[in-house]
Amino acid sequence: MANGNHLHPIQASFLKHDGFQCGFCTSGQICSAVALLTEAKNGELSYVTEDIRRRPAALLLSEYEIRERMSGNICRCGAYPNIVAAIREVQSGTSVEQTWNFAG
Repeated sequence: MANGNHLHPIQASFLKHDGFQCGFCTSGQICSAVALLTEAKNGELSYVTEDIRRRPAALLLSEYEIRERMSGNICRCGAYPNIVAAIREVQSGTSVEQTWNFAG
């Protein structure tokens, strides 16, 4: 997906948000994220899309919608919150801050 030394935006965002998993899963996560962004740009609906009656138009995906659309990529690594943040940042075009939750 990179063009020479120029990374695809989703690759750069995965780096920024530490969204990398093991070498086996990361490539699939990145390919799925790019496909998800294309689907959203085309207005394609998913199982959790709130308003399925609206005309196809670009969708701004919620965290919940991103998680549902990425749910086919299963791994035991703990990078899922970072992956969602990376995708949200690329899709929205705005910086997404990290949120950390500590187990009590």
